[in-house]
Amino acid sequence: MSAVNFAMLLIFACAGLAQGADPPARVVSLAPNLTQMVLSLGAENRLVAVTPFCEAPTAIPRLPGGIQPEAEAIVGLSPDLVLATPLTPSIIRTQLKALGFRVEIVDATSLEGIRSSISRLAGILGIAAPGNPAPTAAQTGSTAVLLFGANTGYSAARGTHAHEILEAAGLRNIAADTAGPWPQLGEEVLLAADPDYIIVADYGAATSQDVLANLRSQPVRRHLAAVRNDRVIVFPAEAFSIPGPEALHAAEKLRAAIHSLPAPSPRGRNS
Repeated sequence: MSAVNFAMLLIFACAGLAQGADPPARVVSLAPNLTQMVLSLGAENRLVAVTPFCEAPTAIPRLPGGIQPEAEAIVGLSPDLVLATPLTPSIIRTQLKALGFRVEIVDATSLEGIRSSISRLAGILGIAAPGNPAPTAAQTGSTAVLLFGANTGYSAARGTHAHEILEAAGLRNIAADTAGPWPQLGEEVLLAADPDYIIVADYGAATSQDVLANLRSQPVRRHLAAVRNDRVIVFPAEAFSIPGPEALHAAEKLRAAIHSLPAPSPRGRNS
């Protein structure tokens, strides 16, 4: 943004902003998980714009600029609250704050962080905070691997909310201690660990039978105990990839899915 444009925006913003005690009524969300949080609080009518990557009603305008939204477009909406994350480009946050806009940085990378962030947003918006109790589950001793797609090795390790979902469902994540929060597991790692359950995070509408057929067609994965014994769960990827409200209910749904499948033998393997 040029100095001239920035100065013009500053004049425009200062002329249009009016700070008051009322809860924000015009909200811009700069992240999919923040959009989901606002929607979960029943505040859809307050969203005046979201990113193109957000799952939201089509009537809500999408901001141009993708992962780096245009400050001019945000200013033109005259929001009284802009929701951002630490991943929002700092230049955007700095410009908006300099223009006098209220920018709230919401950092939700864990299940507890998601719960506290929803409560915080409820307070900011003047809405009663929902009850989101922490999920608890005793370890079953069963092992599992999360795969983002049946044909990939992308998974989740300790330090991610996706790993916490597996733990809350009572599972031991075989990728827990791999390098990096979102590792790519090789076929040799899968064979060596041979997890009791495979959870496939699906971005489409694949059925369990579709995924099983896919895995059984692969030269390595067809030999895994979870594939041989029909212990493969297809789960919406949103819960594992977006640290939003859906993640808080994922462990309970995952436990129910596990209970519907054949249980592993005491040693963790079926023949």
